[in-house]
Amino acid sequence: MAMKSIFLFAPAETALGKKGPVGFAISLAKAYGAQLTIFTVALDVTTPERHTDTQAVALDLRSAAQAAGVECTLITEHSHALGVHEVVAEHARLHDISVIGSQESGLLNERMVAEYLMFESGRPVIVVPEAYDAPYQNGALGIAWDNTPAAARALGDAITLLGPEQVHFITIVGEKPLPTDMDNQALVQVVARRGVKADHINAALFGRTIGLALQQEAVAAGSHMLIMGAFGHSRLRSFILGSATADILQSSTMPTLFSH
Repeated sequence: MAMKSIFLFAPAETALGKKGPVGFAISLAKAYGAQLTIFTVALDVTTPERHTDTQAVALDLRSAAQAAGVECTLITEHSHALGVHEVVAEHARLHDISVIGSQESGLLNERMVAEYLMFESGRPVIVVPEAYDAPYQNGALGIAWDNTPAAARALGDAITLLGPEQVHFITIVGEKPLPTDMDNQALVQVVARRGVKADHINAALFGRTIGLALQQEAVAAGSHMLIMGAFGHSRLRSFILGSATADILQSSTMPTLFSH
């Protein structure tokens, strides 16, 4: 079952119609013939000099979607009974997948909303770097594999929604203990029963951060997107993230699908 409904959160201050999360979401919707819902509001309401015309931004985003032949719904208002992050998560729950950036400036920013979506929306979230400037491609995916429930959930979301032609399971050795009785070849064979080519890559950390290692190995294998489980838990309205999740959000260079 391919995706049919995509949700994009695009803060008015950072939304760009031709690149970053917006451009990626539009090309993703076009690739799957999916409906795109764009939620855009101003996040930085405390700084008058950064005031942004949200309605004008929203219309520009809709024009970009329509120019690509993508059916688009706009949301520019919300009840203030809930925080923006809570409203965004509510909308995200109604869609197959969400797309967002990870820009960090401001008291409430995209990264905070992205973290909330990962753990509270119940749906997979694709985080796209602000400067990313390439359309979605339905090709090979890199799967960060450590034999955990979150990794298995991410694998299922990716295969069900994206229908990849090939997957590269990527295990980084030396970052943490990976106790398992699983034969990696069995993993490849199970995925192959779905008609998807698969292989498994063991790569050493070699002094890299786990986030950099995963992204570099994914690109080296020919992947256009990284797929991984999101690790973390909430504490006092903030999130304590696992090392790989935090690394990717901090230094993202490619679109990454997170599942929790």
